[in-house]
Amino acid sequence: MNNKVNIPFYNDLNFMIDSCEGLILDIWGVLWDGITVYPEALQTLKNLRKNNIPIILLSNAPRKSEIVAQKLDNIGIQPDLYEKIISSGDVCRNELITNNNLVTGSKYHFIGLKEDNDLLENTKFKETTSPQNADFVLATGPRNFDDSLELYFSELQECLDNQLTMICANPDKIVVRQTGKKIFCAGAIAEIYKNMGGNILQFGKPYKKVFDEALKHLKKLSPNINIDNISIIGDGLETDIKGGNSVNINTILITSGILSHTLNIKYGEKPNLDELNKIIYSSNHFPTAAVNIFKLSH
Repeated sequence: MNNKVNIPFYNDLNFMIDSCEGLILDIWGVLWDGITVYPEALQTLKNLRKNNIPIILLSNAPRKSEIVAQKLDNIGIQPDLYEKIISSGDVCRNELITNNNLVTGSKYHFIGLKEDNDLLENTKFKETTSPQNADFVLATGPRNFDDSLELYFSELQECLDNQLTMICANPDKIVVRQTGKKIFCAGAIAEIYKNMGGNILQFGKPYKKVFDEALKHLKKLSPNINIDNISIIGDGLETDIKGGNSVNINTILITSGILSHTLNIKYGEKPNLDELNKIIYSSNHFPTAAVNIFKLSH
């Protein structure tokens, strides 16, 4: 792609609806900001259902998909609005259970919200009190959403000194609330650990395995589905767009999520398209199209 090609930008999703046979949707940054549902998201999901479009929710949430489903239900996104949720937490848990070569030993040092420490519940894995007693690190994110990354430096050094592999259950680096507040995720902790010389293994988007899982499910629902008419809609160039490109499906970038900070726009605002294209080109992950919010116009 050369710099003369601009990514097509639309104000809503109407451009893709007629040929759409299946959708893979990111959750955070598309449907909600982690606290509240985006104003148009609910109606858009309902309209997609009226069009009989199968929907798989693909999330880098570092928790089990049933917990993600509960959270969505609480904000009005009920299970009848989608077919299935696949979370990076699910994928991470399954890999740890089924792949004996992934980590040595069963004791882990945990970095994340207290509520996410049930990820390895009912498995052979147990949390330890410190990196010295651990066989690996499990990172699901910060312990508190107000934390700064600097708070974790000495702890990560201790993990490195003990030569612990970090299992990262959410490759996202940041998320942005509708208010514009920026929160860092487990991917940012993993990146620091890697730069320090630590060994990291990440599960979720953009890794091909999780996209293959979503596509497998869509094919089960619609055996004759045409891959050219499947799209992922997400706000992450390094996760949603990169991953979608790896399995050759259409990729639709939402600009009001993660990128709203860089683009200096409020939720729903149209970005400066030169700026947007600059960001896309420097990332080297090219979406099929971009749209400012997850919305269908009547």
